[in-house]
Amino acid sequence: MKRRTFMKALGSSALLGGAVQGFSRPRHRAGKGGTIKKLVVLFQRGGNDGLNTLVPVSNPQYGYYSGLRPTVALPQGNLINVTGTSGFFALHPSIQPLRGIIEAGDLTMVHAVGYPNPDGSHFESQAYLETGVPGVGLMDGWLNRFLQETTGPGLIRGISIGSNIPQSVTGSVPVPVSSNFGRAELEVDPDLGDTEADAYRQKLSEVLALPHPSSNDDVYNTGNRIFEMIDSFADRDRTNYVPDNGVTYPNSRLGDRVSHAAQMLKDDSSFLGVEVVTIDQGGYDNHSNQLNPAAPTQEASSIHARLLRDMADCMRAFYDDMGPVRMQDTMFLVVSEFGRRAYQNDSNGTDHGVGSLVLAMGGTTTGNMVNEGANWPGLHNNDLLYGNLDWVTDFRDIYWEVLSGHMGVNNTTLNTILPGHIYTPVGL
Repeated sequence: MKRRTFMKALGSSALLGGAVQGFSRPRHRAGKGGTIKKLVVLFQRGGNDGLNTLVPVSNPQYGYYSGLRPTVALPQGNLINVTGTSGFFALHPSIQPLRGIIEAGDLTMVHAVGYPNPDGSHFESQAYLETGVPGVGLMDGWLNRFLQETTGPGLIRGISIGSNIPQSVTGSVPVPVSSNFGRAELEVDPDLGDTEADAYRQKLSEVLALPHPSSNDDVYNTGNRIFEMIDSFADRDRTNYVPDNGVTYPNSRLGDRVSHAAQMLKDDSSFLGVEVVTIDQGGYDNHSNQLNPAAPTQEASSIHARLLRDMADCMRAFYDDMGPVRMQDTMFLVVSEFGRRAYQNDSNGTDHGVGSLVLAMGGTTTGNMVNEGANWPGLHNNDLLYGNLDWVTDFRDIYWEVLSGHMGVNNTTLNTILPGHIYTPVGL
């Protein structure tokens, strides 16, 4: 094989090659149920309607809520109360699968989340949440900075499940993306047939095993690490995955991605060492026909209800599949770029808002309902921020608490991951 051809083949997998450069196996960061802490971040793209997901039912707030949303408000009698909470909030019926997890103290919900000088643009607000720096949309992602500033035992510490790399994991530590890592392979000339492509990969692998000049160490080391990474994924074919505890995931795109996350995070049969997984769920930009006013909680006729049901069923399946020991070392975080306006529009929908809802399951969570009672910003007209639910908790405080309390990152490192932020406790 000619050197030029060899270099071109490696270059076609630059993302994979970069992801393994500098690979080392430092000591594990110990956790209660395993060897390393793990984090899944699900981004609800489009702006989830937090007010219809976790509804304030305490008087007079429910009266304000229903007055602002004559046909989009959920009837109080259809909402799900959670035992052990103050009763200030109640759940959308489509997220009832999460009720038992909250009552077990393993899922915290933080309402009224935002950041200073909120931006109503999807592009800008998503960028701010993913860089971790409001007002700065062009920089490394906060999760990539976590990978840059910490060490771990895995060959690949971060992955993205889907078809695109979110900004949260972009940066100097490349993170591979796939919908099925078990079928990852080195990209070669697309004009080659399957047999020829496999033979080409085999030849490249053989070339990498040959003696070579020390001046080519970087090239050969990178190539070998690419094959090592691909080999490490060989037993993680999503289509062969059998969840634990008799769990069945939803038959949906999100179900496939969340089940694959569980598969990639489990280190029981073979060690992989993945610490960070990102997943997207789109569809939350419900400007019109968010629900059917005649049947507001019916999933067949409510876009929002169907999305929430899919998310809740996936989270419940993940929780049961991972089991109580693994969940001590695994946190599942759900974020969205903003909430929706407090008042509905004329199309039975809601427009871009401010205060959003964050869910944190597993790890160090306690089952709190954060920002209820006296901390609630209020839905009276005088309390709204230009017609929006105001924010109380800065999303960076949640990130800080997740990275500090769950992932074990020290404050000095956190000041680099979340630059310029002064932390205020949240109480996850």
